[in-house]
Amino acid sequence: MVDINTVSIFTLGCRSNQYDSAAIEGLITGGGLTIVDYSGPEIADAYIINTCTVTSRTDSEARQVIRRIKRNNPKAFIIVTGCYAQVSPEELAKIEDVDVILGNPEKDDVLKYLKSESQGRVTDVGDYLKGAPLSLRAKGASGRTRANLKVQDGCDKRCTYCIIPMARGASKSLEPDQILSEMEGLIEDGFVEFVFTGIHLGAWGADLSPARSMTDLLREIEKRDYPIRIRLSSLDPDEVSDELIDIIASSSVICHHLHLPVQSGDDTILKSMGRPYTAATFVENVTKLHDRIPGISIGTDIISGFPGEGELESENTYAMIDDLPLSYLHVFPYSVRSGTPAASFAGQVEPKIIKSRAHRLRELDIIKRRVYYSAFMGKEERVLIESKRDRKSGLLKGRTRNYIPAYMDYAGDLEELYGMEQRVRLTSEFMDGLKAELFDI
Repeated sequence: MVDINTVSIFTLGCRSNQYDSAAIEGLITGGGLTIVDYSGPEIADAYIINTCTVTSRTDSEARQVIRRIKRNNPKAFIIVTGCYAQVSPEELAKIEDVDVILGNPEKDDVLKYLKSESQGRVTDVGDYLKGAPLSLRAKGASGRTRANLKVQDGCDKRCTYCIIPMARGASKSLEPDQILSEMEGLIEDGFVEFVFTGIHLGAWGADLSPARSMTDLLREIEKRDYPIRIRLSSLDPDEVSDELIDIIASSSVICHHLHLPVQSGDDTILKSMGRPYTAATFVENVTKLHDRIPGISIGTDIISGFPGEGELESENTYAMIDDLPLSYLHVFPYSVRSGTPAASFAGQVEPKIIKSRAHRLRELDIIKRRVYYSAFMGKEERVLIESKRDRKSGLLKGRTRNYIPAYMDYAGDLEELYGMEQRVRLTSEFMDGLKAELFDI
C-alpha cells in the first residue's frame, strides 16, 4: 500500500477539463494532501490523469502519460478520470499500471480513493448522462489573474464526428446566482479576467426554469459593474444574435474576442457533420461582428479531410476563410473516432490528402494572424499582465482585450504589475504576437 501525501494532476483536453482539474486540486488540498507540479522535479505519491477522448490521438496521449509516470516512479498510485475513462474504461482496465478508473460523474470522489486503505484496482464509471457534476467547483489558483469559469457542461447536439456527448452527457447549466456568487469570491481573491466555458457554452440556460440565455447572463453581469473583463470561450456560428453583438459592442467588460468553430465552409459537408447552420450563416455573422465591433478578434476551428470532402468542398472552405476578416484558425486534420457515425461514412479521405489540406489551412492561419496583428502596430491597447514571465524571452507577457499576445520589457518586480491592465503601445512582430511598450512605468 502506498502512503499518499503528495499528488500531481495531469490534464488533457479542453477548458472544461482544466476547470475540473482545478476543482479536483481544491478537493485534494482541502483533504490535507499536497499538490506537486507535474512538470516539476519532485516525484508525487499519486497521480491523477484527467483525460480527453475527442480523438484516438488523445487516448494515445493518456496511455503515454501513464507509461511515463510508471517508468519514472514505479510505486506511483495512478487514478485515471475524465472523458477517456468514461467512454473506454475497458481499454484502461487492461493497463496494469492504472489503479483506479473514475468516470466523469465520479470526479468528485477522487479524494475518497486517494485516502482509501484498500487501494485495490477499481473501476467506478457511472451513467454518462450525468456528466461531470457542476457542484464540483474550482476555487481558483493563487497567484493567477485569469480564471476559467465553467458555467455549462454536456451537449445535446449530435455532430457526427464527435464522441463528447457520450462522455459528458446532456447539457446542463449552472444557476445565475451561483455564477455571480462564484465570480464575486474569485474577484475578492484577486482574479481580473473570467473565461466563461462549457462543452456547449451557447446552450447555457436552456435547461433552467425559467429558461435563460447567454445574453441574459451577460446583461446581469453588466449591471453589477464588476472590475473585471470577460471572455466567452466558444460559441457556435448560429448563436451570434444581434442582441449579443449589441451587448459586446457596448460593454466595458466583455472582451472583443469571439471563437466561432465553423468546421467547414461547404454546406454539403456541414450537413454531413450534423452542424445546424450553413456557410452563409457563418459569413453573415462574422461580417456583422467585424462591421459593428471595430478591431474584434474572430477565430474559428476547421476540420480538414472530413469524409466526403473532395477538391470542390475543400476549396469552398479555403475560399470562405480566405475572404473573411478572421484573426486566427485552429486546424484539425480529421481522424476516425470509433463510436461516432462519421467513422463508418463512405468517402474517407486519404491521410496524405488530409495532411496536405491541413498544411495549406495552417499557412493561411499564419497569414491571417499577421494581417490582423499588423493593423494594431503603433496603437494603444490594454494588456492584462500574466503572473509569470515568458520562459523563452524572459519578458512580461499578457493579452490585449482582443486576444493579441503582447510581450514587454520590464526589469522591475513582476508583482508590481501582474493582475492589472496596463496601457501599452504595440510596436512590432514578436514570437507569436507583438512586442509592446509599457506606459506610465
